[in-house]
Amino acid sequence: MTKKKTTGNSFEKLQADHVERVKELAAINRTTQIIKENKTIEETLDKICNILPEAWQYPDHTVARIIHDKHEYKSRGFKQSRWIQREPFTTIDNKKGASEVYYTSEFRDFDEGPFLKEERHLIENIASLVTGYLNSITARYILTRQKD
Repeated sequence: MTKKKTTGNSFEKLQADHVERVKELAAINRTTQIIKENKTIEETLDKICNILPEAWQYPDHTVARIIHDKHEYKSRGFKQSRWIQREPFTTIDNKKGASEVYYTSEFRDFDEGPFLKEERHLIENIASLVTGYLNSITARYILTRQKD
């Protein structure tokens, strides 16, 4: 009987881990899709902020913010808390920024406070996608100016 319980718990954990990885992959795919829409920086970063909470372990208690230069883009219901995961970035024109995810409630500790190590990888990937997007906008602007 103990073996079945252990096997059942292992399967449940595996299943839960799978669900989390699917949510993370969906966030990366959706971020890429939003970037390809070719909207304004404001609209793009705002949309990305609003899809990020769904990818974290506790989406109902998660908010996100992207800071770029002196601008902030926030998910619905955004409020800062002490439970933060942050990934800073610098664009090719030397503008500073960061992708941030906050939990609005306290949860038990995992790998990085209440955050999973996979969520650390996710926020790093999101920051990289955002940086690449912002760099491409800057590069296009520079190339357009050089043609004139």
